[in-house]
Amino acid sequence: MTVPRMTGAAYLLDKSAGIYSRKAASRVAKQWGYRKYGHAGTLDPDATGLLIILMGRATRLSRFIISSGKTYSFGIRLGIRTDTDDTGGSVLETRSVPAIAREDILKVISNYTGTISQKVPEYSAVKVDGERAYSLARKGLKPSTPVREVHTGNWKLEEFTGSDILLSVTVSSGTYVRALARDIGNELGTGGAAFDIRRTSIGMFDISEASKETRNSGSLLTMSDLLRDYSKAVLDEEQRTVVSNGGNVSGSQTGTIALVDKDDNLLAVAHGDGSILKPLCVFAGN
Repeated sequence: MTVPRMTGAAYLLDKSAGIYSRKAASRVAKQWGYRKYGHAGTLDPDATGLLIILMGRATRLSRFIISSGKTYSFGIRLGIRTDTDDTGGSVLETRSVPAIAREDILKVISNYTGTISQKVPEYSAVKVDGERAYSLARKGLKPSTPVREVHTGNWKLEEFTGSDILLSVTVSSGTYVRALARDIGNELGTGGAAFDIRRTSIGMFDISEASKETRNSGSLLTMSDLLRDYSKAVLDEEQRTVVSNGGNVSGSQTGTIALVDKDDNLLAVAHGDGSILKPLCVFAGN
């Protein structure tokens, strides 16, 4: 099937393990003929699952996507502590794993529900003193990574066998699943490291819509489709002209609004206060 090239588009990729998100995005963009690309929400190289790749003018929409909640499935291997907080890192310590009841796990999970404080892993891309934390960690240093407030919910204990716990959770942007595994393992008194991290949804986008291939028209989205989480306002020609010049238009909607034409082409993203729609990001006329 031949798909016409758009000035901007998004692609839902089911990323495989063993590849960096940036590299995966590059491969997809090349397949679709885009030189400019990015992605909404990084996945660790060993993690799999949903990666939203932004191409062309759609890269300007990243800030409206990365704030969406994300759902992950993952495992915690109890009895080990690693430098990366997952099983791919170097083991720093091993501990025996006593008999742990399902109720013990559920109690600890309840302590990590809602708004929590989370220390960013040392092996992360955050900058510490102007350098990536993982670069400092690889040099044998201990970067002083920040503590952030994040939000978690919808926990499910899928399985518990021996020293492995299988879970799923919905988290806010900026949450490190590896850090959840580390902290839950520590609170259980055994230490813990994450494995098989898989992102299954971002906002209203589900892994079932994604493709493991780099070119599948069924996983390609228009810029308007990409903003399905938000309400839409259809503009007439007069309003389109106003918006294309950065002007406000009247509208009763509130929050972030996608402004589209009658054919559902994205014209702008605006903020509504109940009476005025003020453009934040304009595509009409560009």
